[in-house]
Amino acid sequence: MSEEINNSLNTKIDGLKRLLEDANAIIANLEKNLKDKEKELSDLSKFTNEKISSLSTELENGKRKFDNLKNKISIVEEENAKLTSQLAELNNLLLQKDSEIEELNKTISKKDKFIEEQIAHIEKLKAELFVLEPPEMLTDDITTEGRIKCVRCDAVGKDIKVVEDKSKVLSYVGNIPMYARKHVCKKCGYEF
Repeated sequence: MSEEINNSLNTKIDGLKRLLEDANAIIANLEKNLKDKEKELSDLSKFTNEKISSLSTELENGKRKFDNLKNKISIVEEENAKLTSQLAELNNLLLQKDSEIEELNKTISKKDKFIEEQIAHIEKLKAELFVLEPPEMLTDDITTEGRIKCVRCDAVGKDIKVVEDKSKVLSYVGNIPMYARKHVCKKCGYEF
């Protein structure tokens, strides 16, 4: 799931980076257009100054062209300001996404550490449970024709002794405990 979130955020970041690159390209193009227009305006001003004394009609035409160019420059400047504002917004958004990614990575690392701790705890509990697990009782193999038989070495009769199981108290008679009984093989020492 964390990979999906990371992939999604990386895709969004890549998209924002492409938008940023496109905006930078547009700004560069607009700056070039602005310089071109400024040069064009400069050329027009020189031409107008040279002809001002003899050509008043051309002066009026030049003024109109000059006004049109000023309008275009102001439009380009407005577009440039808008693009600069959008670029700042995109940079802020990119910083926010970077901080979100960093927070998500921290959360993922915390959860991974928690999972590792839980796995270690489960393994510890399994080991403790294995120690506490009672021995396997094979009731079918213990007795053969009414005789007790060792499950490990198949010893029978006087090789099997009955002893009290001090770990299992069945009841008390007065203050004296009554213990359960268990069988012990004299040959192999197996208790069952």
